[in-house]
Amino acid sequence: MRFYYINGLGDSGHFSEKDLVKAIYTAWNIEADLYLLKEGTKKINDYKSFNKQAKLIFAPYEENEFNTEILEEYGYKMEDRGSKREIIDIKTNEIVKYDWSEVKQLI
Repeated sequence: MRFYYINGLGDSGHFSEKDLVKAIYTAWNIEADLYLLKEGTKKINDYKSFNKQAKLIFAPYEENEFNTEILEEYGYKMEDRGSKREIIDIKTNEIVKYDWSEVKQLI
């Protein structure tokens, strides 16, 4: 899968990742919105057609409910467990987690 990220500091770019949750953790690490690029899209060059090329997958500053609505079609949800915000596999109700050292460092 190919992704586009952008955060509040203006850091943005593209990366590839096979695992959706690992891609979310990668973007989350720099507090970036994450977009899934449509198949065949290598890079976003024309921001006028951005909505045709990319779909929001994760927004770190939005509520759990907002992110859950986006993630449900992929089998995940977000919720607070204890003092942490977690990504949950809907079928198993298990936390899906990666150590920060396992994710790409974007900046």
